[in-house]
Amino acid sequence: MRAITHISASTAAAIITSVVAEPAAAAGILLFGGFLDVDHIGHFVAAGLPPDPLVFFHSIFRNEKQLEDRYSIKRSIPSNWIFPALHSIEFAFLVSGMGAILGSQLLLWGGAGVILHLLMDIKCYPCSPEFFSTIWRISHKKLLLQAWVEQRSKVRL
Repeated sequence: MRAITHISASTAAAIITSVVAEPAAAAGILLFGGFLDVDHIGHFVAAGLPPDPLVFFHSIFRNEKQLEDRYSIKRSIPSNWIFPALHSIEFAFLVSGMGAILGSQLLLWGGAGVILHLLMDIKCYPCSPEFFSTIWRISHKKLLLQAWVEQRSKVRL
């Protein structure tokens, strides 16, 4: 999924949230929901995406197939079972929990932004929705690797 789709949906959710909650809550949804894909940068650079800020900006508007065509990146199986690291329900709970403990609306609602992002990605990753649990990934590394191999052999967006 294009990052711009996440950014747009998170912006809409933030606008709605700003009507019923303080601005920090809206900012939390926008920042955590819209920009969670920052954890993809290393994977795409390793796959051949030029490490250039302008290229990163343009990649926001492209899906994986378009990045492959434009920059000749090679879509591959992630080198680590934790990829993408921020895409986890545990991260959402951690962010919201820290927000509750610290009294930070930005963090409290940031957890909601993470959940919004994960819901939008539910069909994009193998073994979903279980994929979005770091605990599940740790305990099912071999199954996850097989699922990545199978998904990558089928995917031609």
